[in-house]
Amino acid sequence: MTQTFETSAVAALAAVRSGNVSASELTSHFLARIDHGNSGIHALRHVMADEAVEAAGAIDARIQAGEALALAGLPFVVKENCDTVGAPCSAGLSFRLGYRPTTDSWITAKLRAAGAIILGVAVSDPGAFDVRTLDVTHPLDPSLTVGGSSGGSAAALAAGFCLGAIGTDTGGSIRIPSACCGTVGLKPSYGALPMDGVFPLVTSLDHVGPMARSVEDVELIWQALVGREPAPASPPRRVGYDPAWVDIADKLTRDGFALGLRNLKEQGIDVVRIALPELNAVAETHSRIFLVEAAAYHLAHHGGEIDTYPDVARNWFATARDMPVGVYVDACAKRLALARHVDACLAEVDAIVAPTLCVSRPPRDGASVTIAGAKHDFTRGLVRLTSLFDHTGHPAIACPIADGSSVLPPSMQVVGRHGEEAAILRIAKLIEQAR
Repeated sequence: MTQTFETSAVAALAAVRSGNVSASELTSHFLARIDHGNSGIHALRHVMADEAVEAAGAIDARIQAGEALALAGLPFVVKENCDTVGAPCSAGLSFRLGYRPTTDSWITAKLRAAGAIILGVAVSDPGAFDVRTLDVTHPLDPSLTVGGSSGGSAAALAAGFCLGAIGTDTGGSIRIPSACCGTVGLKPSYGALPMDGVFPLVTSLDHVGPMARSVEDVELIWQALVGREPAPASPPRRVGYDPAWVDIADKLTRDGFALGLRNLKEQGIDVVRIALPELNAVAETHSRIFLVEAAAYHLAHHGGEIDTYPDVARNWFATARDMPVGVYVDACAKRLALARHVDACLAEVDAIVAPTLCVSRPPRDGASVTIAGAKHDFTRGLVRLTSLFDHTGHPAIACPIADGSSVLPPSMQVVGRHGEEAAILRIAKLIEQAR
């Protein structure tokens, strides 16, 4: 597909910088798309049309004055759990519906400073607890889930409402909706981007990061957020994968993953087998830490509002209350062991690759998913391959695997060493360029 300013942030930035299109024209184009389509899919909770038009005019003036802006005029949406001045930022929770921040979150402020235009806030699964964002209808197939909890951000990208988006990831909530919607999402290294002004879920796991329609667009946004281009690095030579993490997936996912590996091999990458942590142990550790820490924060800070939380959260809080302290302490020790295990794998390879999801095209209303012949709770099933890297803090990007035909191709996850986002972006671009 030819990349134009309507489909590519990189192409749009070049068009704005060359004067072929103005920030105001770009903003009007995407606002019109939102006005035409958002009522059908409800990806955006609140549209900031007047504010966006005013901001675009200011960006045009700055460009005409010769100012260089990393994201000049590019249209973005921000997940509604990130404070964004000019919009209600409820995090999807009913008791926060009237909350309008007076200060931007760090991530929103950084986008604005780089010249991005914020078109609105995207719908989050309530409190970011779940992985299906039921308020949002999939723009390509209404029978499917958009994933979550950053489902509104991914759906807005897939629907063509914006060229960049912001999501948060505590167990997979950037990567899962990216996989469900055929888009790209980067969970950076833990702590790489400040969480200031983001409504917490589990502070030891919470990440914030960029989402877009292509790896090169995510790379553009990432460089703007960190304020620098990556230092020169040796080209990737070897990636590792664990067959046990692939064999449990459904056939469409396995076939797509095999194609992704083949694409890498054809571009000179050595693909080797490694042994990642055992998935049942990962799931158990994730559940225990997630439940206890989420309950501790929300009961302490919003205890009077717990009855208004979604059912899934209240059920988890009840489970956490009954969990012995020793079980949580043991899970924290196991988390350290998991991190050491992944570090050891990354000492042998330049990156780890795995499917993003075990199941292809998960249904919108499914109560469970079938993995390797066994039924799993829907949420736990979708985070099965993503949650490990929230605990270990390694950067991970989800990107579509080029299969030449699918509107919603399977998604591959690329995981790297701490602080090496540039390396996994480089590998993901090789996967993308094979399309």
